[in-house]
Amino acid sequence: REAESFKEQGNAYYAKKDYNEAYNYYTKAIDTCPNNASYYGNRAATLMMLGRFREALGDAQQSVRLDDSFVRVRGKLHTSYSSMAASRCFQRVLELDHKNTQAQQELKNASTVLEYEKIAEVDFEKRDFRKVVFCMDRALEFAPACHRFKILKAECLALLGRYPEAQSVA
Repeated sequence: REAESFKEQGNAYYAKKDYNEAYNYYTKAIDTCPNNASYYGNRAATLMMLGRFREALGDAQQSVRLDDSFVRVRGKLHTSYSSMAASRCFQRVLELDHKNTQAQQELKNASTVLEYEKIAEVDFEKRDFRKVVFCMDRALEFAPACHRFKILKAECLALLGRYPEAQSVA
């Protein structure tokens, strides 16, 4: 009961967009009941809002370890770091529940990111840096925390002579 109370307080702060307080209450819920996947999922979502993506990924992975069908948060997190890992993740979810529409959508998103990655790789070799920047912009819409995409975009902007933009992205 105490853990649920902490979670509800966290939810209230999350709804008010007070993510620091929400994080504190979700952490209290986890400390009280460390085997509840939803507490980790809630804290992962809060960490995402705070821009702490690496920590969020850890919590999302813990939620999945505790409950293999828990996909509410992990999709955007996995896509943020590795579209290949995201594809595997959602294929696994669909093996368990082939009607899971959220997993179907996230798998589609991960596939889209993979396609942009492939196109960018080919265009980088062709030295078509404008197209690489375009592809990275599209991929970053799905994976806003992907440092690799940001670095590639910054590199191509620099190669195009767009130094202030490159510096800003880097």
